[in-house]
Amino acid sequence: MSQIMNWTMPGSGELAALAAAGLWACSSLFYSRVRLTAWQINFGKNVLASGILLLHLGLQAMVLRTSLLSVDQRAVVWLVLSSLTGIVIGDTLYFRSLQILGPRRALIVSTTSPLFAASAGWLLLSEPLSVMALSGLIVTLTGVFLVVTDRPVSGETAGHFPASVLRGVLAGLGGALCNASGAMFSHLATHTSVSSKSELTTAVTCSPLEATFIRVGFAAVLAAVVLTATGRLKATARPAFDPAILRTYLPAVICGPWLGIWMSQIAYRDSLLAVANTLTCTSPIFVLPLVRLAFGTPISLRALAGAVISVGGI
Repeated sequence: MSQIMNWTMPGSGELAALAAAGLWACSSLFYSRVRLTAWQINFGKNVLASGILLLHLGLQAMVLRTSLLSVDQRAVVWLVLSSLTGIVIGDTLYFRSLQILGPRRALIVSTTSPLFAASAGWLLLSEPLSVMALSGLIVTLTGVFLVVTDRPVSGETAGHFPASVLRGVLAGLGGALCNASGAMFSHLATHTSVSSKSELTTAVTCSPLEATFIRVGFAAVLAAVVLTATGRLKATARPAFDPAILRTYLPAVICGPWLGIWMSQIAYRDSLLAVANTLTCTSPIFVLPLVRLAFGTPISLRALAGAVISVGGI
């Protein structure tokens, strides 16, 4: 049964990464309009997604007649680190960037995530940083600069928690750095070893769905513990689970932490880390037509060029 859960087909990792990018683009539209702080959004979506994922795992265990979770200790350690960096810290910073910049510009800033991953590999793991990689870094940063310095469009942000563009960019860069770290830890959690720089072993330590549940579930538990210790649990949970507000971001919970992270975990398992991380950062391409359709936001040639350039750089 475990072979069924971990069965892969050629190209599944790349397709899953693109699906994750599209799902995250959809979720960003909802998150950017929620009248909650970034911390409240992150807490609420993690708690809700944990329940959905637990139900999903339970149904899967019943149908396939397997245990609810079959994850080794080593994988749990990597997944906890991935949750802490990518979801607890990274998502909170990303949501703040969304509130300030809007989905179009915030997602462009998030395209720097693969660059942080490549830089970390060079600094910490002594991985070579080629001229092509450096060129890509310059191209992506050029695209980001074009977009964030473009004149903001009326109605692009909800204006609930305004701040300077600089703070939005810094929050986005911090989120991208944390998400790059989270991606690396997730990749380590779903593989026992790497046979070479170009070939990945097929031995896995947990399924993508299990990895998603552990990452999101740990983030929810950790946030609850911190909020309880600081006496802020009620003040955070009450607005986050208010039925009127909950309806505004429940679709984002379905698209993002449930389906989106699940697809990204499949991508990290079935393809090279650099490929998966790059393809999941193509959300800006998906979000341009979405913001036009959802909000009627006009897209300037400068914004379009910046999106194409930034994604082209990765």
